[in-house]
Amino acid sequence: MEYSKHSESSSKISGVPGNRFARIRTKLRLHTLLGGALSKRSGSEKGGPTRVLENTYKLGPEDGTKFNQQKAEQIIHNVLNMYLKDRVYDEKKFPQLCKTLSDLIKERVKLSGLRRYKVVAYVMVFENKTQGVHYTSRSLWETNLDNFATVTYNGSDFIAIGTIFATYYE
Repeated sequence: MEYSKHSESSSKISGVPGNRFARIRTKLRLHTLLGGALSKRSGSEKGGPTRVLENTYKLGPEDGTKFNQQKAEQIIHNVLNMYLKDRVYDEKKFPQLCKTLSDLIKERVKLSGLRRYKVVAYVMVFENKTQGVHYTSRSLWETNLDNFATVTYNGSDFIAIGTIFATYYE
């Protein structure tokens, strides 16, 4: 009997395309069979009793905590103006700056009094060379509770677009 120097698992991953994602499929099957027990811990494993909360029966935000589009636009405008003022476009520094700006905008919008909202922030910066840009998003949401705000900032040689999406979470 002869032994080969490569393992069977490595040939499965790099060999036949059908077996390329065998490990991932196996993990997904286990996750499905165990009901998500691989990633989430139950209350008894944490060492304390499981806390049971009663339903609040709230179907909408409380008065004064609804998403305010004008307030969000003002937050986005202030952040973009503060951090992009007097900057020149740099393709090496701006990708990290976009991440930082979107995190900052998201945190400031959350701190503005939004409770029970899921918030998504998106910042896009591109060099202005008189090109055309199409910026589109699609969502499925409750029009009475969910909303968005978008602000465009024009720098010396770049354009920045900041967008925030807020969806109510029951």
